[in-house]
Amino acid sequence: MAVTIATAEPKIGIMGAGAIGLYVGGVLAHGGAPVAFAARGRTLEALGRGLAITRHDGFKAELKPENYVAGGVELLADCDIVLFCTKSGDTGEAAAALAPVLERGKTIISLQNGVGNVDLLKQALPGHEIVAGTVPFNVVRLSPNAVHCAMDGTVLVGVSKASEALASAARRAGLKLAVRADLEAVQWGKLLLNLNNGLNVLSGLPLKRQFADRGYRQVLVMAMEELLAALDAAGIEPVGATRTNPRLIPKLLRLPTWLFTLLARQQLRMDDTARSSSWDDLMAGREPETRFLNGAVVALAQANGREAPVNALICHLVDQAFSEGQSPRLPGDDLLRSARKAQS
Repeated sequence: MAVTIATAEPKIGIMGAGAIGLYVGGVLAHGGAPVAFAARGRTLEALGRGLAITRHDGFKAELKPENYVAGGVELLADCDIVLFCTKSGDTGEAAAALAPVLERGKTIISLQNGVGNVDLLKQALPGHEIVAGTVPFNVVRLSPNAVHCAMDGTVLVGVSKASEALASAARRAGLKLAVRADLEAVQWGKLLLNLNNGLNVLSGLPLKRQFADRGYRQVLVMAMEELLAALDAAGIEPVGATRTNPRLIPKLLRLPTWLFTLLARQQLRMDDTARSSSWDDLMAGREPETRFLNGAVVALAQANGREAPVNALICHLVDQAFSEGQSPRLPGDDLLRSARKAQS
């Protein structure tokens, strides 16, 4: 007969045991929070052997299987908080799997890329509290049960009845997490940064080396300016996940490489393993998320009587790379010429 031990800790479920889900859930479990991973296939098998977490600042944790539970989605049935960490393209399918097993009245926090997942979850999971969240830093998956956080950053979640309990668990675990009331605006600010995900696929370079390429920075500026113009047309003001004003980022990226590297040294505090999640998707043979990132810019622009040709070009080239299963490793100047032609 199982014995239930009373605890003030919220039980936390992880829907989507990819890089972000394993990192956030793993650090919380390392800090003593009860964590359940919904996993399958190679990930589930690997979690049966343990979970390794490393971080750029030297943090290391080797979790044993008894530090968490892992299995089918039914394990999340009685979780107080579910961190929804699937790829945006999998939101509908994952929500449909979760809906029949999750007890009513739970809090679901989306830690996904893009801006439309909260609305999808509200439609698919009525009777639950759906909250926006974002992870504005890079996590690399080294193996099915090993992840590495390659740069500094803070998990951001919206206000909810469970957010403070999650924040308390994060503090005990040493996970940087903050509750913000302006998450919708923050998500648009995060999307501004996520426009680089597809470019990372096209460059084939680690992020640090890609940002040293002025051609790629100029293309990113063009994509960002299309988003900012679309947001202005829609009457939306983006907010940065950090103290940096999102509207200053394109100006910073335009600087000569030596000056950009000097002024952006805090933002470039990442190790050489840092890649975008879209690169991870390419390597794993998954579907690209670009339509939820650059594609969202195209859709917002069109809805407000504008165009976003550079973002449309990035979508097209990334789709092509995924269909071929490899990065084209385009030189930055070549992509810049194509972007200028698309705008003309």
